[in-house]
Amino acid sequence: MDQDALNHAVTKGLPMPFALTKSGTTLVANATAEYKENLAQTALVIFETISALGEVKIETIEVVGDKKGIIMDVDAEGLTGTIFEPREGVAVEYLKLLRELRVKPVAAVPMGRMALVDPGILEKIKAILQDYVGDFTDRIFQNQMKNQGIDAEELHGEDVRRLILALSKATGMIVGRRKGRELSSKLIELVK
Repeated sequence: MDQDALNHAVTKGLPMPFALTKSGTTLVANATAEYKENLAQTALVIFETISALGEVKIETIEVVGDKKGIIMDVDAEGLTGTIFEPREGVAVEYLKLLRELRVKPVAAVPMGRMALVDPGILEKIKAILQDYVGDFTDRIFQNQMKNQGIDAEELHGEDVRRLILALSKATGMIVGRRKGRELSSKLIELVK
């Protein structure tokens, strides 16, 4: 899935389509560009919520307000969705179109991995994270390790950087953006 596919979906009837992956990729059609940052933050909250629910399988999320609505089709890799103006019966029509756009994982082409990093750094990251989220530390840390597909036994510098970004976003959703950025700065200093 790419931006061209989302722009094509607009011509098929989806007003403002987007695709979000659990690894943090946010793709939007041109019509949805102004919402890209908000959608990325929303995805983080949704994926954390779904993860916290455990065994409960969520396939569709729909939120409708007076002037705008959002419907999302959730699968194992992420979600596809659209923002729309609410009308009777339109959500079912949009959901059908969204299922045609399901996010497909794209095989990553190895571009030369960075050197291995001492796994002990993960405990240092958790200690700093503890100062910001307290009792939520283990859950957030484990969720982000899993979401980012990071193997603690074969830890690379790029894995640590991805984890730091994911943790700062997750923390920002709980304690605010400023604290999330502050956490990110501290963690980046740790790996320099």
